[in-house]
Amino acid sequence: MPKRNQPKWTIMVYLAGDNNLTTNCISVLQQLENVAYLGTDVCVLACFDSNTPAPKGSRYLAINCKRTKNTQGIDWEIHNDLITPAQRGPAHMLKPPDFCTLDLDARDRHAAPTRLVVAEGLRRFINWAVKDHLDSERYMLVLYGHGPVVAGQTFLAKENPPSSLRFEDVKRVLSGYFGPHSKRKIDILACQNCVMNGIETAHELKDHVNYMIGSQGLVLAHGWPYEKLIGAVVENPDAPTPDIARKLLKSCARHMLDFAVMDRSSEQSICDLSFLRDRNNMTTAIKRLGTTLRRGLAVEENGDLRYPLICNAIRMARLEAQSYWGETFVDLYDFCERLIKGCRQIDDFKTDFLKQANVSQTAAPKTFVRLTQQLSTIIRRCIDVQAEVKQMVPESDSFYIGSDLQYSHGLSIYFPWTLPGEPYFFQKWGNNGTKYSLKTAFETYTRYGFVRASGWGHFLQSFFTATLRNVRRSPRDYTLQPTNILDLGLNEHVHPPTEVVTINLQKSSSDTGTVDHEVWSNIKNYPRRNYLSRADCPRRVNNQSRQQAGTKQFTNKKSPPVCYLGWNMPKVVADTIMAQAKLPRVPVPGNGGPQQNGRNGKAVIKINQALLNGGNNNNGAANKNGGATKGLKGKRIAVPTR
Repeated sequence: MPKRNQPKWTIMVYLAGDNNLTTNCISVLQQLENVAYLGTDVCVLACFDSNTPAPKGSRYLAINCKRTKNTQGIDWEIHNDLITPAQRGPAHMLKPPDFCTLDLDARDRHAAPTRLVVAEGLRRFINWAVKDHLDSERYMLVLYGHGPVVAGQTFLAKENPPSSLRFEDVKRVLSGYFGPHSKRKIDILACQNCVMNGIETAHELKDHVNYMIGSQGLVLAHGWPYEKLIGAVVENPDAPTPDIARKLLKSCARHMLDFAVMDRSSEQSICDLSFLRDRNNMTTAIKRLGTTLRRGLAVEENGDLRYPLICNAIRMARLEAQSYWGETFVDLYDFCERLIKGCRQIDDFKTDFLKQANVSQTAAPKTFVRLTQQLSTIIRRCIDVQAEVKQMVPESDSFYIGSDLQYSHGLSIYFPWTLPGEPYFFQKWGNNGTKYSLKTAFETYTRYGFVRASGWGHFLQSFFTATLRNVRRSPRDYTLQPTNILDLGLNEHVHPPTEVVTINLQKSSSDTGTVDHEVWSNIKNYPRRNYLSRADCPRRVNNQSRQQAGTKQFTNKKSPPVCYLGWNMPKVVADTIMAQAKLPRVPVPGNGGPQQNGRNGKAVIKINQALLNGGNNNNGAANKNGGATKGLKGKRIAVPTR
């Protein structure tokens, strides 16, 4: 039997609609059907995962392949192109339970339909789409759904059952037919998902994909004109892949331009992943930049910054640079541009200062010389990164619309302001993979291939450390007195607290222990539980206690200790607890705190469980500091006063 002709393009469209995008997916299918297909050079296959009950799994459609004409008086394009489970192969034959059968024992107990997790659903679709088109000249994979994939749990998210495609799943799913172990590569990966055009994703897919089209930030659900996108391929399927990719980009640009009427900004770009695959200079350039910035963010043993001006320049560059997804990602090129400007401003200030002081460059202090060397190296590293971005995303392969995203250059990088915890991930471990460990978003991120190769995670840790604020310990007053021209005359007066109360707050009910996202801001690098600055680490108190001036950890009145919770209890809160305990408040001379009560120097306090839940455990065992740790309301808790 002669082999049938293979298409020049096999286009796979995966619609992750098991969420609030279900109706949008139907609109995409309608657009795919409206394309004026010419011959069989372009084969379009689609998979639609709906949020409605699916007794036979996701819907597969052959839009322009194996089209069947309905002869029963119904001419419905989408219906005619549906592929029945029996035609997909044995792995897709799902039979719904037959409740019409009277004999209960005769029913197939294993026939109940199953809903696949995203990774398996996408893998099965690609397997079904490619197996009959192994000789196709080129391939395009279109992903439509939620995002992002980097350090998140929303990529192609579905609700029934709840699942999403993890970062490490993407390469594994594609490796079945595309990648270094196959002669095939996905010529164009088109992602209508949020925050896909990042260096982390590009590095992960460099061996499987030639060109990636997507956005660095939010993507409009109606932002892509699929009829024109597919039509651009049908119009000239023999055109070079870069030319077709640019046609797709221009179609999106024209379509998204209309949304500017509602002041909606958008951006999109084409990333040539061959530059990562063939040379990988981008990763090397970012590694050198990160290493240089870490030296500029160095923290001394006493917690002081070695180069505070450089730290401020990096922080200001991060603030001014184009950002995405709630300040979680930043445009790589624009960050380097703002950092170059910041370093130049420092150098201009230094030069002006030496000139005004009538000091020659050769006679400048060694501190100035070291600072200049650091600034020069940072600028050189930034220029190198910018050159690589231009190679990977030329100006002709990127666009922006609107003021909010005008500093986009096509490639972003993960750069949160503070150490991220959520979302959490479960990771299998053990010989048979039956055990799980809980990993934070940052721990998961540090295992990515790009992060290991570039050391970007180490730079982020240095940035978090250098910019982390100290715990608020005491009020401060400032006065400014007139003085000579080179002296500010600024005086700082610290009002030390007379005592520091450190207690152990733990979750005690279902309505506590959550983050109030209306109050908390993820762009503020504030202290949190066991997340303290280098300066605060030596004065950290790890147990439940009351530190008073003159005690072992409170010998310096201007430098009181800090609680490991990341915040010290204000006086009004401590007074409230004492009042709730109904203890007599006998002022201590020079202290103002509560009179010690109880034996062995311990103040016996009756504490409401809503505030305290019994120290480090809830079983009544003794705490390390000797205080009882009863967790029940009304029980006595002995708090050492030293």
